[in-house]
Amino acid sequence: MVIAGIRALMLSITVLLWSLGIGMLAFDAQGQEQKNVSESANTMTITSAYPSIPECVQTHIPTARMVGQSRLKMYFFKIYDAILYAPNGQFDQTQPFALSLGYLRDFDGADIAQRSIDEMRDLGYRNTAQLAQWLIQMELSFPNIIAGDVLTGVVDEQQHTRFYFNGKPTHTVADPEFTQAFFAIWLDSKTSQPKMRIQLLGETK
Repeated sequence: MVIAGIRALMLSITVLLWSLGIGMLAFDAQGQEQKNVSESANTMTITSAYPSIPECVQTHIPTARMVGQSRLKMYFFKIYDAILYAPNGQFDQTQPFALSLGYLRDFDGADIAQRSIDEMRDLGYRNTAQLAQWLIQMELSFPNIIAGDVLTGVVDEQQHTRFYFNGKPTHTVADPEFTQAFFAIWLDSKTSQPKMRIQLLGETK
């Protein structure tokens, strides 16, 4: 009974952390740290939010094709589906590309922005003033999310990031360094989600 109670408590805490947008790491009943897992791209079912290439992606990348896809899960909780698009399906970070996140749970937009800042900091971006400015830009870009909503970031030829919410523009961040830092959350070799990175880049089937 005691062990069952501890497990229930840990699960409740983990879910609370995710609801606040700060739970990128989960803990098991013994307190051992375990990373979120991304399902294998050939076994998961991507959400119906992606029936085809989003119009907002096609507008900026007429030859866009899917590079890879992945689903972020924690325990048995589905967080979001991610799809990476690039010209002819060939990703090059110096060229236009897009990343769409189809959310499977509700999240506060401000919490997503803060979690993104935390991830950037972990990747080595430590300029406090710069991070503060980026936080403001993301708060303008990210509305509150309910399950089924899709956030898309499109990188244009100037390496500016154009954000879309359910296909409608929200905000543009005209800062190439922000673009590099933001998408590094998923695509950098030091990402906290290496399995997701591999799947998004189409390096596994």
